[in-house]
Amino acid sequence: MNVCNQHGLRPHDLLRKVGLDAGSLVDVERHISAETLCRLLELAASEAGCAAFGVQMAENRQSLDFGILGSLMRHKQCLRDMWQAAIRYRQLLNAALALSLESAGDLTLLRFEMLLGSQVPQKQATELVAGVLVRACQGVLGSNWSPHGVSFMHAAPSELYLHKKFFGCPISFNSEFNGLLLRSADLNVPNPAADPELVRYAESVVMPLKASGENAVLQEVRKNIYLLMPLEQAKIERVAEQMHLSTRTLQRQLDLSGTSFSELLDNVRKNLVLRYLNNSRYSIGQVASLTGYTRQASFTRWFQLNFGMSPREWRQHQAALEIA
Repeated sequence: MNVCNQHGLRPHDLLRKVGLDAGSLVDVERHISAETLCRLLELAASEAGCAAFGVQMAENRQSLDFGILGSLMRHKQCLRDMWQAAIRYRQLLNAALALSLESAGDLTLLRFEMLLGSQVPQKQATELVAGVLVRACQGVLGSNWSPHGVSFMHAAPSELYLHKKFFGCPISFNSEFNGLLLRSADLNVPNPAADPELVRYAESVVMPLKASGENAVLQEVRKNIYLLMPLEQAKIERVAEQMHLSTRTLQRQLDLSGTSFSELLDNVRKNLVLRYLNNSRYSIGQVASLTGYTRQASFTRWFQLNFGMSPREWRQHQAALEIA
């Protein structure tokens, strides 16, 4: 609301344009899809003429404003423990968001993926998520903290002043991933607000919530596939390991849900393929590799079977639509 007011926007008009009303934002029983929220953010950014609308939204957020999960994260011993808790209970954080913490010596990547269709506009939502992650880190390390770097898969806007001011670090666009590059040492700094008693209480509340939800297992499998596919590790054994399950148990749970790992893998691959092909920075060979194919010819055959044309023809078709 504050950001809309800054730009002279009428929030109720924006909501109506995406099929929402003011009551939908305060009704806890009413589900608003991530796709709708992405479109709302893009619409607001367009009407405000502000390429940093998502960043401004993050700037106006309170750090660790995630309800009971926020309380659990806020009182962990250090930033590393906080993000590991967020990953463990990520289905409570945001059903359309996948998180991973990938260590590489002095630096650690806090990577995220939006579990959305390739045709859903995601620039503002992606930058909002990155901003919220920064604000969460600042809740532990102080408001003057900034990451070592920030990466976005989408192209850079024409004006970067607000991005640079908020993130306070180098920003890479057209990257191979979305995420924050953190100093590994920062992850181990003791949290002055750490409170083991409050953590135990919060965990007693969130544990039953984590177990609930009819599609919880399917959503968790999809999140892990999104994160592991670009690393060429999207195998059922690896996903089961990430979920602390045996491969056999995971297969049984998927069978009970009426699906299979290969079906979920194929659905995620279709979304990621189109997302990567939409970025001209990636060659078709790179897209094949990022979606689990070691041979471009095999990838092309799979693409032709699923989309009725070759990857090159698909790109040409999309370019023609943009010109029209």
